[in-house]
Amino acid sequence: MRRQFWKEYGSKLFALFIILMMITVVYPVLITNAKNPSQLSAYDDDWNDISQFANDIDQDGDGKHEIKTIVSRPAIINKIAEVEKNSTHPTINSNETILIIIGVERMYSEYDAKAIHAFVKSGGKVIIADDSGYGNSAFHGDMGSLDVGVKWWANIVQEGCQPTTSSGLVGIAVDSLGYTGSSPKCKPARLYDSNHWNEAIHPKNNSIVIIDAEIERMGGFSGQLMMSSPGVLSVKSDSAEELAHSSQQGFVDRNQDGKGGCLILDENDNCIEGESTYRKNVSYGQPVVAEASVGDGKVIFISDTSIFTNQYYNQLDNREFVLSVVEYLSEGEKQTIIFDESRHIQSDLISLIYVQLFGVLGYISSSETLGIIFLGSIILLLQLAMMRVENPKPWRHLFNIYEGRLSRFRVPHAHYTHPETIKEVFIDKVRIANGFSREEFEMLPPSKLEEMLKDPVLIRFIIDNEKNMTLNVVEKAVRGWKK
Repeated sequence: MRRQFWKEYGSKLFALFIILMMITVVYPVLITNAKNPSQLSAYDDDWNDISQFANDIDQDGDGKHEIKTIVSRPAIINKIAEVEKNSTHPTINSNETILIIIGVERMYSEYDAKAIHAFVKSGGKVIIADDSGYGNSAFHGDMGSLDVGVKWWANIVQEGCQPTTSSGLVGIAVDSLGYTGSSPKCKPARLYDSNHWNEAIHPKNNSIVIIDAEIERMGGFSGQLMMSSPGVLSVKSDSAEELAHSSQQGFVDRNQDGKGGCLILDENDNCIEGESTYRKNVSYGQPVVAEASVGDGKVIFISDTSIFTNQYYNQLDNREFVLSVVEYLSEGEKQTIIFDESRHIQSDLISLIYVQLFGVLGYISSSETLGIIFLGSIILLLQLAMMRVENPKPWRHLFNIYEGRLSRFRVPHAHYTHPETIKEVFIDKVRIANGFSREEFEMLPPSKLEEMLKDPVLIRFIIDNEKNMTLNVVEKAVRGWKK
């Protein structure tokens, strides 16, 4: 009884289990992220995309560099480099490659962070701009050993801001996809700065910050940057350096109340930790652009993504600055520019699933153990499927003059009633009915064949090979033939 039940309903219950898993675990994650607007894409032309910047550096546009894209995860760069390490014409050469990460809307896993760190250490260059909260995940992992000395300041009031380790199979799977699971996104601390507020260049919007920048190493760049809702960088390493700053009028809003103040007071009501960007003995505030050296490579950190977008790209000196950064890292030579689109939330469900699928496959292919488990799972599923397939029924010959020798699914309809096909099939039926082998039948004289056919119509059609006979007459004679 139990065996009969599983035979009849087992596959249906398994399919139901898969559907429930999709509805309760996978689908909510995909839907939640699919609601977010698509932005910061090098291939879209909306105001919040970066297609103008991409066109200015693309050899097929107005630039000189070769553009490539990542949609799975950045570890694919190292994977390709490993496969092609002995190639005379590698697809990616770290010393001649710039990875551009504009907007980190999904967390990088530790595996991804290791890959980016290894890429830079081997001579690669990275431009990373973020103000969404996940930028710090690009250089973390190994208990902080991948820290390069530059981070985004985070707010201190958002509940659950501190990352936690996921437990359980589902939590680990979610983290491996780049989602935070039980670690909510920690919003970055915003920079407010009234610098140039009374001048005509300021749009009188308190989310806009004007940065006065002078960066000698970038072709002697000197100009003003217009940023929208930027974050602030924290630079704490001998191998990292601040390049551009806010003014002293600004403040870092770490408690998200929209105004500066003191965060921690001592017993005498003296401010121990505040939100002001004021720094003694200098005329500038906190850094918004910084550079870190990692091995043979460099990383440029920018605490704002808006300067790359189509809306702000041509504001003030944003365009000149952005192109100066690329020129500085490429040293004026043609390079391979790789846009990391894997950290962007796709606006439609199909694209989101496509990106996640490639991310999972990339993650699996990075580990020999995971690859063996994945391959074993596929083989197991195929074995289960084979166990469920019933054996075919015993075959027996069924004569059908319309189908000939071939399957009706593969033979055109016109072939069913072709005279030569009818003749070939009918002769075979006569041979089988009289118990001859093919060799014996071919040796029979015409007189013996006439004896077996009996019908004059069939004799004219088969032996005399008359061409002017109608198919209706032939069909009637074939149907009426008996041994």
